[in-house]
Formats: sequence, structure tokens, C-alpha cells
Amino acid sequence: MGFDILWMNVAAIFAFINVALVVALISLYFQSWRRMHSSMSVSLMTFAGFFLLQNVVIIVFWFVLYGLVPQAQSVVTGAAPYLTAINALESVGLGNLVRVSWA
Repeated sequence: MGFDILWMNVAAIFAFINVALVVALISLYFQSWRRMHSSMSVSLMTFAGFFLLQNVVIIVFWFVLYGLVPQAQSVVTGAAPYLTAINALESVGLGNLVRVSWA
């Protein structure tokens, strides 16, 4: 496994972690909505839904682009360290949201 491929896989791992955290957030916000029927809970679920969509698109786009478009492989491997940093920071933020929402 080359160094560039390693970064691509690490970015994907963080994206999968983000998907799990967003699913947990949606579940927590749905439980809140069931208790209070608040429009704020619906808004938070919508917001989390967009994060879920973003991370699923990143995962699919990342692997499809790398696997099906050979000309794009150099772009994908060049962007991998940056996407890893973005996904890692997003994981930290989403982890804190889950921690705060769980309380």
C-alpha cells in the first residue's frame, strides 16, 4: 500500500466514523422530537441529515472516482491528506455534538 493510498484509506475511515456519529445524532434528535415535538429537533435532524448525505457522498465519490477514472487518481491521492484533516476535524466536532446531546 503506497503512502498516498494510506491517506485515502484514513480519510475514508474518518468518513465512516462521521457517518456513525451523525446516525447517533439523528437518533438522539429523533428521541428528543418524540418527547417534545419541537421544531428545533426537526431542524437539528435536517442539519444532521445533510451531514450524513455529505459523508456518504464523500465515501462513494472517493472510491468511485479513484476506481473508475484512472486520470483522476493523481488528483485523488494529492487531495487525500487534506481530506483526511477535514474529516478528522469533522469527527472531533461531531463527537463533541454527540457528547453534549447525550447528556
